[in-house]
Amino acid sequence: CPFDQVKIYDGLSQVDPLIGTYCGQQRNLVIFSTSNTLFLTFTTLDRKADTQNRGFQGIYNFSESYVNLEFINTEDSQHIRGTECDQRILSTKESNGTVYSPNYPFPYLPNIVCRYFIYGLQDAQNLERVRLKFLDGFEIPAEPRGDKNCSDGYLRIYLKGQEMENAYDSPDHEVCGKTRPLPVVSAGPRLVMVFSSGKYQGGRFKANYKFETEYKIPGTPSPDGKCIFTYYSSSRKEGYFNSPRHPANYPSNTTCEFTFVANPDEQVRLAFSTFELRSDKNNLTYGNHCQEDWVEIYNLYRTEGSMVDRTRLNGRYCGQAAPGPIESEMEAVGLKVILRTDNEHVHSGFEATYKFKKKDSKRGCGENMTAEEYGIIHSPHWPNKYDGPDPDRTGGAFSCTWFISVKKYHKILLWLQSFSVEGNPAERGCPAAVVRVWPDLDKVPIELCGEGLSEDAAMIISKSSLMRIAFLTADKAVGAKGFEGIWTEIQDSPKCEQFLCSKSNFCISKNLRCNGVPNCGYGDLSDEDNCLKAPVVNVLLLVGVGLGISSVMVIVVCIWCHRKSVKQRQMRAMSMPVHVCERGARFASVDSVGHSEPATI
Repeated sequence: CPFDQVKIYDGLSQVDPLIGTYCGQQRNLVIFSTSNTLFLTFTTLDRKADTQNRGFQGIYNFSESYVNLEFINTEDSQHIRGTECDQRILSTKESNGTVYSPNYPFPYLPNIVCRYFIYGLQDAQNLERVRLKFLDGFEIPAEPRGDKNCSDGYLRIYLKGQEMENAYDSPDHEVCGKTRPLPVVSAGPRLVMVFSSGKYQGGRFKANYKFETEYKIPGTPSPDGKCIFTYYSSSRKEGYFNSPRHPANYPSNTTCEFTFVANPDEQVRLAFSTFELRSDKNNLTYGNHCQEDWVEIYNLYRTEGSMVDRTRLNGRYCGQAAPGPIESEMEAVGLKVILRTDNEHVHSGFEATYKFKKKDSKRGCGENMTAEEYGIIHSPHWPNKYDGPDPDRTGGAFSCTWFISVKKYHKILLWLQSFSVEGNPAERGCPAAVVRVWPDLDKVPIELCGEGLSEDAAMIISKSSLMRIAFLTADKAVGAKGFEGIWTEIQDSPKCEQFLCSKSNFCISKNLRCNGVPNCGYGDLSDEDNCLKAPVVNVLLLVGVGLGISSVMVIVVCIWCHRKSVKQRQMRAMSMPVHVCERGARFASVDSVGHSEPATI
């Protein structure tokens, strides 16, 4: 009000608390004093021209029938000056208290309206919601009429901040009668109640309110209000979870736990869709390099008959390097995800999906390999893309696991000679597909994805005679060529009694010499050098030569038969007349032999 204005003070003078400053056009402005005095000032600018402003007119009334404000608990509530009985309750960080009907514990008076504004914290660090629970002794007389339960007195409850838009005609709940209402929880940091006593002398009500930290995470937090969420397969088979307030920034100095408990015949699978946590080391966003904010994922084990859970770390992640899809172990009861943030800068956090699925011991890929000196592993459908059609698999996600065991006092050399798995470890992690390698089964695995691998990343040596490799994809995987790797048993001793690779200095079995597979690893083909190769037989050439020879023989036979046939016809043609004469002569000779004398004519 920069020009003319009316100011109203709750007391005798301008030194008393100011109720409000008013100007412009207003109708039906009602002001109540807190006690028995009220002070009003009217100020105008010095004008030399005539104005058309009409000013104001007010009606005042002294009365003892107004609401006694003693029902407002001044320890945690504050009367809103200028109103008859409105009160404001502000959180002091997860605080709680009780609100009462006017004139409590006595019956309230008719024809009064009181509003309760219960506001939780909302800032960069805090976000709360309000839980309201009514206690016994609820009584607001009602006269049901048609489809309206509360035709006279009522208590309206607003959970979605409708008062910010003055939408008091759209309550979430309207209650009356003698039945105690069910507990309610606000959708944000604000809960408002409007109580109208109606025209009848009424009863009373009382309710407890509690400010709870609003994590905006699906599910129900632990009873003590901590950021601990548990998801049971028996309750829901799939869903999503996220960091507090995602996609808004998570708070600092926060620890959240997400536990996923599967049925005995199930595993749980997690896949991250978005991921952004604070990390001061942009190029080191995996493992112990994460020192500021991070996410850790554990397998969860439970000994039979014990209520104490045992965990094994699967990986620590930060920055923008999202974890790859992960599945709980066959012997685990589930997974646990822990988010920890420090007291400095914050980011948007993460969102992920979970799904409980039946254990599948007969996987379409992967195997257990023992009592062998080498082997070759590859992604499904290799050398085609790993997202190819698979009638035995439903959905886009799948997993493969290889367990390799070699002789005692030996280790395993794994060379991933060809590698193309969607993802980028430095920029966005491996959210769609990942290859995990456990050189030590008791430690955190190595996580791989991307296009090609460096020499150091492509060559992995086990810490013992055991190694595990897993390949997992998420439902959102679009596919890539995949990978192929050669594993070789190498001798773990300073003296090599088998074949010593010339460049890598690995000691491999002499049986692998000249087997057509480079078992010495990256850049070392010494096990395949100077090998006598058997002559290569070209089957197509042999077939061609055979067909050619057969064709020539057929032609020769045909020509011979043709010539023979022609010669026989010629001989037959020459001998036919001679044969007739010979027959005539033979007949004449016979006749002459049969008669001793010449015939008489």
